[in-house]
Amino acid sequence: MKQKSVKETIFLIISLFLIIGSRFMPPLGGLSSEAWGVLGVFFGSLLMWITISIDWPSMITLLALGFLPTFGFGKTFSGAFGNSTVAFLLFTFALVYPLSKTNFVRRCTVSFITNKIARKGPWYFVCFLFAAVTFMGLFISPSVLFVAFMPFLEDIFAVLNVKKGGKTGNMMMMGTAICISLSSGMTAIGHVWPTMAIGYYNAATGMDINQFQYMAFGIPTGILLIVLLILVFKFLFRPDDIQDIDPQKAMSLRGTVPAADRKEKIILGTMGLVVLLWVGPSLIRGIAPELYKTINGYTTAMPPLLGCIILFICKDKGERIMNFRESTTKGILWGSILMTGAATWLGSCLTNESVGISAWLTNTLQPLTAAMPLTVMLLFFMTWAILETNFSSNIVTTTVVSAVALSVLTVLPAGTVSVGAVLAMVGFAAAICNMTPAGQSTINTVAIGSGWTDTKSMFIWGGLFALMGILVLTFIGYPLGAMIIG
Repeated sequence: MKQKSVKETIFLIISLFLIIGSRFMPPLGGLSSEAWGVLGVFFGSLLMWITISIDWPSMITLLALGFLPTFGFGKTFSGAFGNSTVAFLLFTFALVYPLSKTNFVRRCTVSFITNKIARKGPWYFVCFLFAAVTFMGLFISPSVLFVAFMPFLEDIFAVLNVKKGGKTGNMMMMGTAICISLSSGMTAIGHVWPTMAIGYYNAATGMDINQFQYMAFGIPTGILLIVLLILVFKFLFRPDDIQDIDPQKAMSLRGTVPAADRKEKIILGTMGLVVLLWVGPSLIRGIAPELYKTINGYTTAMPPLLGCIILFICKDKGERIMNFRESTTKGILWGSILMTGAATWLGSCLTNESVGISAWLTNTLQPLTAAMPLTVMLLFFMTWAILETNFSSNIVTTTVVSAVALSVLTVLPAGTVSVGAVLAMVGFAAAICNMTPAGQSTINTVAIGSGWTDTKSMFIWGGLFALMGILVLTFIGYPLGAMIIG
């Protein structure tokens, strides 16, 4: 086994030498430098496929082709997957899966709920519990996070002597479900609906919303909603047994989580690099515009692709940190990938000028929207998006509302409305989805099935949260988004 590993490493080095070295070849023998680059990728890929594997080395092929100026990452991902949105979700799902197999979720939660402030009282503890799951949900798939977090939440309830049937347990379960769902709208990192909304905006207008812009709008809006949620729980829900919680008891959880090992550190370091490549370019836009343009041109799918390659190459205890078969069968939500591909193309068809649906919608709705104040229009789209996402698929909601919003808003006089901000709000609104089991099926059904909460509670308090979402997005989210996104 060790001899095989050594051989694979040698062939990998030779392949990388062919791929990278060919880029430095001068025009020779009637072939341009880029032609030599393509040949280098061809022979290097062929060597990897023959000697190592046909699966993960193919990612190196895509990465190498993306760096060739003639093709770039946009054309490469479109050629391989149909569009870069599908590629982004595919690689991000795979990248996050190894993180979910570590003790990161438990360790992160323990650090939040056992700090000095969290131990001051029950409501402090609740605030930090919700903050913990929200933070992790910013870059972990909501379904994956909730399923991974549930066993630990049960441990927390046991340590704190929280009883089933009590209002505190009900509140903490509802709050956890709501915060994890909401976090999937606060960033577009591995989250389907914001990514789709951004993709529709880009396809329709040719303009983009980068990760930094979306987070600068999404995170403050989400934090405000969580603060309002906690206030509603405290002053309206009013759990009568919350004083029975002794946050000091949570200290016993510290000894249950082992220290981060080498494997987890490599995974976290790789995730950090990926997030830096997503967010970093926006921070240097004014300082180094050419570098920003170059990195931004790599598309959002390149960083997770690079991250996957790093985890496939790196080893711990003789085994690759990322297992291709396990990551692709258990980590990738293929239903979401397939639906995203279909819905993205469907959205393009709906808004295609030659089909005529956009023109028909515009002509039909224009008399209504022409006399409609902007605030009323925003309330209309946010109410529609949040109501639909609570009774149907988040992806379907994003597709339908985005298509109609683009058809209506893009024909308004320039400067009337920030279309990018509205589309970002639609992607965010799709994450406010905890009223019914259909809204976020994995999270809501598991939460209700756990016995800690029930359908009635989720409908009432999830409905009140949805109402707050409509108002916050309309009156606070839009002005913030319009200022940041433009």
